[in-house]
Amino acid sequence: MARRKTGKTTIKRATGETYPVSVVGEPPAQDEERAGGGAAAASDAAASDGPAGVNGADMTDSTTAIDGVDVRDGAPAPAAHTAAPTRDGAGDVLTHVDDKGDVRMVDVSGKAVTQRLAVAEATILMHPETQAMVLEDRAKKGDVLACARVAGIMASKRTGELIPMCHPLMITKSAVDIEPIPASGEGARDDGRVGFRVQATCGVTGVTGIEMEALTAASVACLTIYDMCKAVDRGMEIVDVRLLRKEGGRSGTWEREDKVPATDAVPAVETPTAPADADAETPASPTSPLPGGPIANGAAAPAIAFIGYQNSGKTTLVEKVIARLTQRGLRVGSIKHHGEKNIEVDQPGKDSWRHARAGSRHVGLVSPGRFAEYADTAEEVPVADLLTHFTDVDVVVVEGYKTAGLPNIVVSRSGVDRLRGDSSYDLVDEHTVAIACNELVERDFRARAAKEADEDGEPRALPPFLNINDAAEIVTFIMRRLGRA
Repeated sequence: MARRKTGKTTIKRATGETYPVSVVGEPPAQDEERAGGGAAAASDAAASDGPAGVNGADMTDSTTAIDGVDVRDGAPAPAAHTAAPTRDGAGDVLTHVDDKGDVRMVDVSGKAVTQRLAVAEATILMHPETQAMVLEDRAKKGDVLACARVAGIMASKRTGELIPMCHPLMITKSAVDIEPIPASGEGARDDGRVGFRVQATCGVTGVTGIEMEALTAASVACLTIYDMCKAVDRGMEIVDVRLLRKEGGRSGTWEREDKVPATDAVPAVETPTAPADADAETPASPTSPLPGGPIANGAAAPAIAFIGYQNSGKTTLVEKVIARLTQRGLRVGSIKHHGEKNIEVDQPGKDSWRHARAGSRHVGLVSPGRFAEYADTAEEVPVADLLTHFTDVDVVVVEGYKTAGLPNIVVSRSGVDRLRGDSSYDLVDEHTVAIACNELVERDFRARAAKEADEDGEPRALPPFLNINDAAEIVTFIMRRLGRA
């Protein structure tokens, strides 16, 4: 059976393999004579006997070939070629391919020994509930992120066994960091999808680069997350596997320009303003004891207070809640009410502490990534004024302030103030949105509510009860109140 001609111009390699010109491009002309000869040959082929064609191709099926691509009658012509992006390599030689086109392991014995580093990243996208399951440690297979980190480190050490032409390396550093991707705010994707961003850092003192180890570590960490969560979400996607930075070697340092992912802009907080009153007098001084007063026309940040008597478990619970809210992608602030006067707010012996002891009433402490300030006031500063200063957070977790009128969660481990004998039940008021306690306290509270029946015989209405030992449940409750669940 005769072989049908394809009409595609091909380039032969030394190994006998052929690739379409549309893939590898036209071969470069060696000199003017050879270039002219090629043109003449093409002209002769076009003038030869037989059906009209291009480069001597068989055109019996009404096919034309443009740049090595078949175009049928009535089909649109191919789009013009676009310029190729600039490459990062030092030349056009593939070091893993010899003169005959065969793959090989590069001989690096003559290269200098230098310290080399590579940073790579990969992203796995998933359903929001899958992300919440991982962050709240509810996956049936165990701690997903811890397992993924270990898997990435192990994979970096086995890269030479996975990639055929990679040199086995005695790596000196391997670290895998995993961060959740929030739906909005800092670190969020433009498309609003959530998941985890994996960053792998590998180092070696040797004669060849370590980029493949970093890329392998990031990839396998994502694959491990997929494996541990696939039972609930098979639609997860692993995307954006790429090198961010490499250091060392003859080529020196290379860094990706677009390594910082695009994020959604954080919406500005609309600050309500009071209606103008022509008859009202402008106060000559701030009405708040806060130095400088509250931020002018500032809107208080959303807050949730955890209230309870001493030894009720507030601080332990607040610590867990802050950590989990942060894991869920929220920017969290906190305020702690302290009943003692003249509290020590800096470490004794530090310079700022010495400033205050010398008589400074308002001390500021600044470092490249953090600042702090504290001041003396004539009276206690209202928590509402403090909340106007929290302009860079999504929620403020407040510990204490039982009488401030904030939305609060009553925390009760035993139900009784051990120092005074007061009952935590008396802290529940119209501002209480939930009660965090154990089953014994819940039964006691419900029994007391039943005794406080109203005129119609209905027991006193109580807010929802949350398990004091389940921080994930409490965080989910808060997220729903904020409209972020």
